[in-house]
Amino acid sequence: MKNLFFALITFLYSAFFAHAKVTDNLPTPGVETEVYMGDRMVEQRSGEFIECLVPNFNVEEKAEYAGNIYVIKKGIPMCEEEPNSKVYIPPYVNALKGSSFLGELTYEVKIKKEGSNTKMCFLAPFKDAYCKENLSSNDYSFSKNLRSTKDSFQRIIEYAGKKGSVVKFIYSEFKDDMLRGAFTREFEVDLNDGNTVAYKGCIFEVIKVNNATIRYKVIRHFKN
Repeated sequence: MKNLFFALITFLYSAFFAHAKVTDNLPTPGVETEVYMGDRMVEQRSGEFIECLVPNFNVEEKAEYAGNIYVIKKGIPMCEEEPNSKVYIPPYVNALKGSSFLGELTYEVKIKKEGSNTKMCFLAPFKDAYCKENLSSNDYSFSKNLRSTKDSFQRIIEYAGKKGSVVKFIYSEFKDDMLRGAFTREFEVDLNDGNTVAYKGCIFEVIKVNNATIRYKVIRHFKN
């Protein structure tokens, strides 16, 4: 009875909380980070964490089914569209036109196990379009990635360059992945007055800067 109770709690957590809206801040406070001019220095994102399948190998192979060339890209996450579906969609076309009349396609991908054979399969209506067979636990992994949701909000600070002792930054806001132009601001800091920068509640320390890169450490992120 106790095991049944804990199983029910686990199920309810997965169903209702695993995909709850969250706020995520990058980079980790207190850790020195270096970026190039034009890169994002500080980022606050909202959305939901989704499960992703990450292959640890590359494939570009022509298979019998439909005459396509099937592609798997190492290190690029394929993520669930629906919570707990265990079906993953890559962010790229994974079936290139070979001799196929179908043209380029993006197949959903699923891990399947048949006895000792673990395979990564491209799902099709009547049979799998392609399977990479005999995978080991080192050939793939799972990760949690943040995906924007409806009404998602994002704030960023970018490094915009340096002139003398003056360092320039750009603050931007996004709603539903669209730039809110009216809220974009350029601001600057004179390092002769100190190397601590504070803007919109975010505080970071400039450690080293030149025309190409900036090394810094976040002290406090934007408030939620």
